[in-house]
Amino acid sequence: MKTGHAKYLILPLVASLLMAPFPALATPGGKSTFLYNLSNFSGKAPYSDVRLHVDRARDEVYVIDRGIVRVYNETGMEVFWFGDDPALGAVYDLAVDEKGDILLLSYDFSRPAEGPKFWITRCNYRGEPKETITVAGLPKEYSRFYPNTLFYRNGRLLLVGKNGMQAIVTDKQGIYQKGYDFAQILEIPEKDRPDTEIFGFGLDRSGNMLFTVAVLFKAYVVSPEGKLIASFGKAGSAPGMFGIVSGITADDRGNYLVVERLRSVVMVFDAEFRFLHEFGYRGDKPGNLIRPNEVAMGNAGKLYVTQLRNRGVAVFSMASD
Repeated sequence: MKTGHAKYLILPLVASLLMAPFPALATPGGKSTFLYNLSNFSGKAPYSDVRLHVDRARDEVYVIDRGIVRVYNETGMEVFWFGDDPALGAVYDLAVDEKGDILLLSYDFSRPAEGPKFWITRCNYRGEPKETITVAGLPKEYSRFYPNTLFYRNGRLLLVGKNGMQAIVTDKQGIYQKGYDFAQILEIPEKDRPDTEIFGFGLDRSGNMLFTVAVLFKAYVVSPEGKLIASFGKAGSAPGMFGIVSGITADDRGNYLVVERLRSVVMVFDAEFRFLHEFGYRGDKPGNLIRPNEVAMGNAGKLYVTQLRNRGVAVFSMASD
C-alpha cells in the first residue's frame, strides 16, 4: 500500500528509538558507528541483497526489492512505495534528476527470441510515468549492450553493463553520446572477457568511475574521459586485502570504501589508496554484516550497506580520522 511522499511523513519518536548508535568493530586508523537499519512500521526491513540509490539532494534512500521501489527518509523510515504498475516492466535500477523526477531502468523479458528489451521511464516523485526514454544511436560494438546500473549526472545518463564491462553515456532523450569498454581500458585479453565482470560500480563527486573486478582482486578509478587513473588492491585474507570485492564508493573526504564479501567487511582507503581501517565482520550483533554487497554514501557521513540473509540495509556513521 502506498503511504504518501517523504516530505509529508514525520516520525520523530520511532526514528529516535531506531537510531541509538552501536560501535562497529574497527581497526586503528579510523572509526565507524552503526546507527540503525532501514525500517518500516513493522520494524527492520528484512531485505536480502537489494539495489540501492541515495538521493543526497533530498536526503532520501531508494531500495529496489524484486521490482518494487521503496523510499526511506533521512531517519531511515519507509515513507512510500511504488512499482506494481505493469507498464514499468521489471525495474532493475534508478536515478533521480535535479528536478526530483525518478528515472527507472526497466526490462521486458517476454520476447526471448529477440533478446531482452530495456528502456528508461521518467516518473514523478510518486512513481507515476511521465515519459518513456528509448536508448538510440548505439554503435555496432554496443549492439548487445544490456545495462543493469543507471546514474544521472549533469544532464546525462550513464548506463553500465557489468557483465559485458561496458558503459554508455546518453543525453536526456537517450541518444548515444559516448561509450566505455572497460575491458579494453584495463587491457584485458579478449579470451578472458567472458570470465571477467564488474562487481561493484560507483561515481565519486568529480564524476570519476569507480569499480571492482573480483577475479582480478582489484579496484579501479577511470576518468570521465575514459583514462585509467589508478588501480589498487592485492589478493589475500588479511585486513586491507581483497578476497571477493564488490561494492565501492567514495566519501566526501576522498576516501574509498570497498566491500570485501568473503570476510564481510567494508574497507576504507585514503585518497592515496592507503588502507586505513575496516569494519563490520561476520556476525549477528548490531554493526556486524553478512555477505555485504553494495555501498552508497549519504549526507552527514552516513554509509548505507546492503547484505544477505534478510539482514536488511545497515546504516553507519563514518567519523573523520
